[in-house]
Amino acid sequence: MAGTQPEETDWSGATQLSLGVIVGHLGADPSRRRWQALGVVAGQQFEAPRVERRLMRSGDDGDTFLWVGFRCRLHPAHTDDYAYNLQGETPGVYIVVSTHDDGFRPRQVTLSLDEAQNTDATDLRSADETVLTVPMPPEVYRWVEHFVLDHHVPKKRKARGKKRSRAMFDAEVGDSVEDTK
Repeated sequence: MAGTQPEETDWSGATQLSLGVIVGHLGADPSRRRWQALGVVAGQQFEAPRVERRLMRSGDDGDTFLWVGFRCRLHPAHTDDYAYNLQGETPGVYIVVSTHDDGFRPRQVTLSLDEAQNTDATDLRSADETVLTVPMPPEVYRWVEHFVLDHHVPKKRKARGKKRSRAMFDAEVGDSVEDTK
C-alpha cells in the first residue's frame, strides 16, 4: 500500500505564495483575553478567493482562528529587505492588522519590514493598524532565500578615491602637524 506524499514545498521559482494567518483570543479569564498573532502557514491549501476567517478551535481558554486568502508576493526591488530579514537573529513574517472592538483582522502579510511599515507611501498607516511579527516557517525561509539568491544585486559601494592630501585634511580640520611644532 503506497503512502501519500506530502505537499511539495519547493517554491523556488514562484514569486508569490499562499499563506494563512493564525490568530488567537486567548486566556483563562475572558475579561483579560488579548488578541495575538500566533503564526503563519504556507501552501496551496490556504488559497481562497477572498480573505476569510475560519474557526480552528474554541474552548474555555479562548478561540483560535485561521485567516486564509493571503498572498505574499516577492519583488526584486525589496531583495535588500528580504536579505536583511533572513540574516536577522529570528527571521520573521510581518502581519499588518487592524484593531476593532470585536478583535483584530489581518490586512496584509509581507516579508519586508519597509513594506509592512509602509515607508514608501506618502500617507502613514491609520492609527488602528499595527505591524506584528511572527517567526518565519522554515519552508518560507527557503523560498525567500532562493528568491534573494536569484534576484539580489548588492549595492555597489562608492570608491573612497585617492587618499586625501595633508593640505586637504588641514583645510577641513583646521589643524596642521607643522603648526604644533
